[in-house]
Amino acid sequence: MQQIWARIETVLGRIAPRVLAAIPPGATEEEIEAVEAVMGVELPEDVRDSYRCHDGLPGVLIGWHAALYSLGEMVDDWRQRAVDAGDPPWDEREEDGVIRRDISWSAGWIPFIGIGNGDVICIDLDPPTPERRGQVIDWSHEGWRARYETAGLREFLEHFATDLEADRYQVDETGGAWSDSGLPLVMLKD
Repeated sequence: MQQIWARIETVLGRIAPRVLAAIPPGATEEEIEAVEAVMGVELPEDVRDSYRCHDGLPGVLIGWHAALYSLGEMVDDWRQRAVDAGDPPWDEREEDGVIRRDISWSAGWIPFIGIGNGDVICIDLDPPTPERRGQVIDWSHEGWRARYETAGLREFLEHFATDLEADRYQVDETGGAWSDSGLPLVMLKD
């Protein structure tokens, strides 16, 4: 994970040095364990490793999404959604073996990126089969459905680092509509 973050930092240093300077340091083991205790989960090692490197990524829209949450933002979003955990789906859904379809939201879906419209990117700690634990899913508030993104956070951030290195991102010095940080906004090119 440190190598992936080093790649991300290298490109941000070149295209958005103010954003790089604002990236928070890593969370402590105690902070990670406190978050796990609040949510009643054990985060996968790749998630823990990432948050040990940096506790969030403000000012950067990852893919067509938004910024990587800090641990505090993760818990806040999870708490808001936890009231819906276990609710049945709104419609008939065929089980696909990838993501649970028997519920509309799971307390085991840990949001780590909020898209701003109610959608979130989550670490799936409640998949239909144990080998899928830790996969990244994209949950939509429209129809309360989720779709598979990657096998885990490592792969998700690897794709992001590769896209950064391939010059697929640009800097908006105005801060953009999605950012309240006052930082330039790093986002995908059109």
